[in-house]
This record gives sequence, C-alpha cells and structure tokens, in this order.
Amino acid sequence: MESRPDPAPGFDVRTASAPKTALALLGGWLLPGLGHVVLGRVRRGALFCILVMGSFALGMAHDGRLALRDGRQPFLTLLQVAANLGVGPADAVARLAVYGEAAYAIPQDDSGAAYESRPVRIFRERSRAALSAYGTAYLWTAGLMNFLLLFDAWDIARGRKT
Repeated sequence: MESRPDPAPGFDVRTASAPKTALALLGGWLLPGLGHVVLGRVRRGALFCILVMGSFALGMAHDGRLALRDGRQPFLTLLQVAANLGVGPADAVARLAVYGEAAYAIPQDDSGAAYESRPVRIFRERSRAALSAYGTAYLWTAGLMNFLLLFDAWDIARGRKT
C-alpha cells in the first residue's frame, strides 16, 4: 500500500475515477490543456494550451521540419516523429497543410531504397530555410511539453499533485 503524506490543513486530496482520468489524458492529447480542464483546472489548462499551441505555431511559422521517419536512422527519426506527435491531431493537420498528405516516413521502393517524393522534397526545402532549426526546436518542444503535461494531468487525477 502506498503511503501519502498528510495533506495541508483544510486541503482535500481527491482522486479522479479511471474513466475521468482516461478522458483527461485523451483530451489532453487531442487539445493540449484540455486534460487539465477536464480535471477542473481551467486556468491552468488554458495557459498550457496557449503555451503548447503557441510554440507549435512559432515552429510552423519558422519553417520547422515535421519529422519523417528514415530507414537509415530509424531510432532517432522515430523519436523526432514521436516528439511531433505530442501535439496530437494538430500534427496531422500541419502535415496535410505542408506536405499535402499525412506523411510520417520517407517512402521506400520494393528494394528498400528511399526515393524522392513530394514530402521529401518539401522537407528538404524547409530544411534549407534560414530559421528552420529554430522552428524545428519549437515544434519538438511543443510536443514534448504536451507529453509532460499529460504526466502532470495523470498526477493530478491520481491525487499526487494539486
């Protein structure tokens, strides 16, 4: 049995039900900050939404690279794609807007060799932009920040944090 420290006087520690916790986590991934709103932390959720989506918007405005998984460096590029996926469906919408499709990997032919496609050309063009490195950092930061916010929502729902 897990022991918890006694709460401060006048403070009531409550845990959310499992369905509410799941709803908060799903909502927080679909729209950053929504998980906190579901748990009753409206101001905190609104602030987190502004921070994460603002960072994502800055990344897109600075020609940030929406990562594509590359078979030559599968582990590192998979981590980059995962960082992008942290912002939820906004990533897919951005990929549709930038690449014209929801591309997540560099396409390969039957022999396993990568070939030039529209998403790869656009990815390379965006990489050459002057502020692309900064934009990419903003994009990855937005996704990773939202993953941390999901852990925060989990802790709030389980009563480990207020």
